[in-house]
Amino acid sequence: MRDALHAYSNLTSFAPFTTPLFSSIWLPLRRDAVGRIHPGRGAILKWGAAEGDKKQMAFVITPYPEFSWSISRQRLFEQCPRAYYFRYYLSHNGWLDEASPRARQAWTLGKLTTLDALLGGEIDARARELEACAREGRPFPTAADMEGRTREALRTAWRSSKDREAFESHPNRVTMLRSFYLDQEPPAEEEVARLNHKLPLCMERLRSLADWERLAACGAQGCVPIPAFAHFFLDEVKVFAAADLAYVHEGRLYSIDWKSGRAGDDDEVQVLLQVVGLQRTHDGLDGLPVTATLHYLAQGREERVTIPSALKEEVREVVTQGVRGMRAYLHDPEWNIPLEEAEFPRCPSALCRFCGFGPLCE
Repeated sequence: MRDALHAYSNLTSFAPFTTPLFSSIWLPLRRDAVGRIHPGRGAILKWGAAEGDKKQMAFVITPYPEFSWSISRQRLFEQCPRAYYFRYYLSHNGWLDEASPRARQAWTLGKLTTLDALLGGEIDARARELEACAREGRPFPTAADMEGRTREALRTAWRSSKDREAFESHPNRVTMLRSFYLDQEPPAEEEVARLNHKLPLCMERLRSLADWERLAACGAQGCVPIPAFAHFFLDEVKVFAAADLAYVHEGRLYSIDWKSGRAGDDDEVQVLLQVVGLQRTHDGLDGLPVTATLHYLAQGREERVTIPSALKEEVREVVTQGVRGMRAYLHDPEWNIPLEEAEFPRCPSALCRFCGFGPLCE
């Protein structure tokens, strides 16, 4: 089973190459002390453009994906283990030319999106614009300007969703709304109306957050950068957790998370994970007093999250329980080899109509 090749991980130690696309050689595969995959027995090194990457670089195709944990992954696992299998195992490396048709289909379906998800991404983009203005002392854009750019991005996504052929050729480059692809029709009128209602509210409330004034006051000195795919390691497990905004002002760490949708049962847990991630990955933050805040932009509600005295212990317990449940579905936990698909139960519910993996369940 370890000779089956379904995954890759970028190797940052390799410089870009100019060799022909997808040249390859065999390499061994191994794991380091914290569970990260490195070239070792059973891996292939390829030169080419990895998924979503325009430059040629070296990357490794490994037999199985690296195990990791996050709140979003835990949510999907609890909602439906079969959908979890599709997203994190069957689809892995579905973009490769040699991928099986079913793996390719799972990877493609995993790229489908919704208007709400697109709005969330655009809110993050507008927030980055506000953050840059605050740190650089430039005037803020108006809420109307922010709304206009957001609507244009959503219109672009709507238009691209009508090109099924382009999406199937390049699922990682072409935006496709789930309803266009699965139902062959645009999103329901009520969904569009709901988005049109909350979009201007989210823009106005995002712009009016008091955090921008504090950011302007502390400038670059209070900057706490949050990289893409921010993560930390806990008991040798990679844990993904990223605050939407973080900074230090007058000796206090501020960790901010905003939501464009409804409140979830685990929102506060997610914020606690983000705080631990900041403390573990940035020198000097552990020990500072913390103000952690949830902003529900559509509802105009702010919620201050209490930081428990045993923060790290509580976070470790959440992650440990989640990891234990996921690993119960592994044939080989060391190599993250899953059980057979049939061992991941389907959980039919009202949520199925929002799942993009429906065609794989039929």
